[in-house]
Amino acid sequence: MSATWQRSLKKAVVPRLLPALLLLTLIPSTATTGALPAGAVVPQAAASGEKPLEEAVRAVKAGFNIPPELSRFTSSYNSWGNRPAWALTWEGTGASSGRIYAEVDATTEDILSFNVWPSQPKPGPRLPSISLAVAEQAAGALVDKLLADRVKDLRLVPGDDQLVPLNSYGPVVYNVRWQRYLNGTPVGGDGVTVGVSADDGNILSYRLQWSRAAYPAATGAVGPSKAREAFDQTGMFELQYFMPGPFFPMAAGKKPEVLLVYNLAHPSGGVIDAFTGEPAVLQSDMWYGSGGADGMGGGMASRTANLVAAEPTPLTPEELAEIEKTAKLISRDEAIAVVRKWVDIPASLTLRGYSLSAHWLYPNIRMWNLNWNSDTYEPGQVNYLSAQIDAVTGELMGFDLGAPTDPGAAAVLDREEARKLAEDFLDRIQPDKMKQTRLVADRPQPLTPTKQEAKPRAQYFTYRRLVDGIPFPANSLTVNVDTVTKQITHFGLNWADYEFPKAAGVLTPAQAVEAFLAARPLTLTYLRVIQRNGEGEGRLVYEPIATPATPSSTMLDARTGEPLDGRGRPLAGQPRARRFTDIAGNFAEYEIGLLGRAGLFGEYGQSFRPAEKISAVSLLRAMLMAKDGLQQSELSDDEVLAQAKQRGWVTGDLAPTALVTREMLAKLMVRLLGLDQAARVEGIYRVPYSDASSIAPTSFGYVAIAWGLGVVTGDGRTFAGNQPVTRAEAAAALVRTIRAVP
Repeated sequence: MSATWQRSLKKAVVPRLLPALLLLTLIPSTATTGALPAGAVVPQAAASGEKPLEEAVRAVKAGFNIPPELSRFTSSYNSWGNRPAWALTWEGTGASSGRIYAEVDATTEDILSFNVWPSQPKPGPRLPSISLAVAEQAAGALVDKLLADRVKDLRLVPGDDQLVPLNSYGPVVYNVRWQRYLNGTPVGGDGVTVGVSADDGNILSYRLQWSRAAYPAATGAVGPSKAREAFDQTGMFELQYFMPGPFFPMAAGKKPEVLLVYNLAHPSGGVIDAFTGEPAVLQSDMWYGSGGADGMGGGMASRTANLVAAEPTPLTPEELAEIEKTAKLISRDEAIAVVRKWVDIPASLTLRGYSLSAHWLYPNIRMWNLNWNSDTYEPGQVNYLSAQIDAVTGELMGFDLGAPTDPGAAAVLDREEARKLAEDFLDRIQPDKMKQTRLVADRPQPLTPTKQEAKPRAQYFTYRRLVDGIPFPANSLTVNVDTVTKQITHFGLNWADYEFPKAAGVLTPAQAVEAFLAARPLTLTYLRVIQRNGEGEGRLVYEPIATPATPSSTMLDARTGEPLDGRGRPLAGQPRARRFTDIAGNFAEYEIGLLGRAGLFGEYGQSFRPAEKISAVSLLRAMLMAKDGLQQSELSDDEVLAQAKQRGWVTGDLAPTALVTREMLAKLMVRLLGLDQAARVEGIYRVPYSDASSIAPTSFGYVAIAWGLGVVTGDGRTFAGNQPVTRAEAAAALVRTIRAVP
């Protein structure tokens, strides 16, 4: 970041800061009195009553400073949901001079968003230089200035539990949020969020969401007990088998684990209408503009992969086994015959491509992929066909037939007639599997459906697999019907052989509801319902809402009631900001608290255990998370050690439970700084310790650098390199090391 850019950006933070930040004031640019920047684009068809581009530019420059070096300006105009807006961009001419993007409501002149991308910072772990309280003051001053007439309707959302990771790339940011309230009730999704740089207090982002829907008064709303009664009695949760989607190829012969879960599967998403006391199920052409429950799902990806290539001789046992396996597969012509049995392939289509491949996630699955195309595109004719056949079983796994394009053609079949056609086909092609499915219910039709919606050209049907009566959403049969030609245009078989746990010892639905609402209590709130076009209407509802900064889910472990993430892992074990309860008065209280807010050292929950001796795997995991992100928490102990060896932090064998000595701590911190090569030089270093003669020559350089940088200093008189260090000592050393990153 250039010095000029830094000086200019500091002006973007408005007054009301602590004395240390008083110089970071918002000064409206004198350029606001001049002409529009070059590159401004004015739409030819802007609606009457909308603010011109000039006023949008002036609004942004009155609220934020635009550094003069960002001299390249462009603009655009858009309108989504009947909200026209100006999009403004300022950029520098250099490769790393930064960028600013802002969006302004063309009707109200509200600044909807403002985002700053400074020059590319240096990669590496970074510590916040200011506190959350200072960031909140900076953000509050900006909100006071830009939303003076609406501050009374805003409440600051506590940010004490906000996760502030030690980013390897990009600035560390505090996100300060205010929730909009109306008549004492929160308006779902509405409010303002300000991103404040934890480095220097500069404003890096601003986002305003303020719906213009009319919201009803709360008079006549049912009480919380009535809403809870509806939630209990509706059957919100469904016992399901859930298969987490694998993220890496599985070893041959291995199968993904299937879990028993309770999932919030009701079409209301758990939202209760506050006036009727009934679940608020929206029509198919409606959706909530903000808020609402979020579902989770999982399944197997489409069955495509690269062609398995044979290796030249000599052949390994594994290669011979593969050849033997492949020899048992059906041929290409047999695969084509399977397709012809179920699909009438037009004579105008020619087989253009085919492959025999192994699924990249499931190597045991072999597929024939066949593709037909026509030589020329003919309107009203089928122009392509693709199909997939299981090369072991000879099953048709799916096909897609290019439906004729005739926009003027009228539908012949209604929904029920199309369903009968789909089920007749499924009963013929997969009679046994069809008996193990249940049709997924349709969403309610629009109140006033369009002509296309009343009798659409295509009707879609999904039949979900049941295992011992329990739904398994990852497996299904899908069919699309062309209601004009009466053709099946799509068939999909997503079905595999898994091991399903028995549904013994699971919670009752009532217990699942109790566990869910304990984490996400029903809360009276306003939500905005959007219907096709327009702002939509405001509704008063009871919605299950988690406390701020608390991870939430719609899926629970069916036996324990623990909330699970999209990969079936307990949310309680995921990295999140922690306020340790046992560090008050410790010499490293500040450093431990900092690492806790960054999501590190969470193996004991809200306890840190500062006096406990630290294990090698605990410190190495924290180092990986500080350097490369919180996803490193998912690594097993062995994977942590493997990563540490690969990076050169650890040499030789090391047990995960081995205690970290002071000498090892010095080596790890110096290697984290990338100074390993310098530390290995012998005979050039000195240290002030009385026991310096006991330090091994191969460790002396590490100890000297750690002492010189103030990272690991012993007790000031002796080093005691063989002494195991506590978790508090390790945390303090890690923070000091991150501060020393060049």
